Amino acid sequence: MKQLKQESEEPKMVWPEEIAGPLKKKIFGQDEVIDEIARKIVINKMRKDKKLLVMVFIGPTATGKSETAKSLSEILSDCYETPYGYIEIAGNEFISEHTINRFFGAPPGYVGYGKDPVLAPVRKNPRHVIVINEVEKANTKLLEGLMEAIDTGYLGMADNSKPIDLNECILCFTSNIPVNQEGFDKMSRYEREEVCRDAFTKHSNRPEISGKIGNFVVFNDLSDTASMEIVVKFIKEELGNYSLGLTHIDECLMVDFLKHQTKYGARGIRSVVRDSIGEHLLKGRKLEELKDRSVSLKGTIDHIEFEIA
Repeated sequence: MKQLKQESEEPKMVWPEEIAGPLKKKIFGQDEVIDEIARKIVINKMRKDKKLLVMVFIGPTATGKSETAKSLSEILSDCYETPYGYIEIAGNEFISEHTINRFFGAPPGYVGYGKDPVLAPVRKNPRHVIVINEVEKANTKLLEGLMEAIDTGYLGMADNSKPIDLNECILCFTSNIPVNQEGFDKMSRYEREEVCRDAFTKHSNRPEISGKIGNFVVFNDLSDTASMEIVVKFIKEELGNYSLGLTHIDECLMVDFLKHQTKYGARGIRSVVRDSIGEHLLKGRKLEELKDRSVSLKGTIDHIEFEIA
């Protein structure tokens, strides 16, 4: 990690490729999407007037939307040499109206009054990446309450406390709301934005909310190549938990893992990788012999085999 800048220093000039490059090493199959996100961030940072950047990541489940938002805080901290915090919120935690108090603070006399709201960490560090996952599952009052913040950059609090300044934050919504993909790639940038706004409006039934959100980014279905890269990533991560490295995966084993990719994306593969590798190491009882070695994998997920490289 580079030495972080002091609070009073001017922000460093960063180019889009400096953000997109490391992000592409973490997120597979979404190169164009990542380039677009990086451009939006850099343009926003170049402006003299600090302004909350709001982006909506739309697309099929398990295509990298949440992981992209999560990875941004670390990458931006490194690129801009100043710490970015990360706050992740599940939309389904704000289904009922009373749960909205956790976001905007409970008014005097209500349960929860005096407790810190979920965005309280921004008061201590003004730079955060905030992601609200599956925002379509949240009560629409959450979006209504955020309208002022999207417009002004300040989150008004129902508990009469000082508004939270979000102007140096990046607010990301993720959504599985379907977008009509027919001809989408052939549309202009502005036509695509309109299609996304229409889809978002169908959910919220509030066109004024969709109108205030100026940045919609559509994630693609994963290609076969991207799916294989994700499988390799999962396997490397799981082997790393046992101090093992990876040199090669047999083609038949790769195909077996890919069979477990469903309409829910590659997410289901992660648990299969974890179970198959763990079961093999448990049965073989040779973890100490393999520790700090690199291995090749072959066989099937039910009978995976390790070969020391």
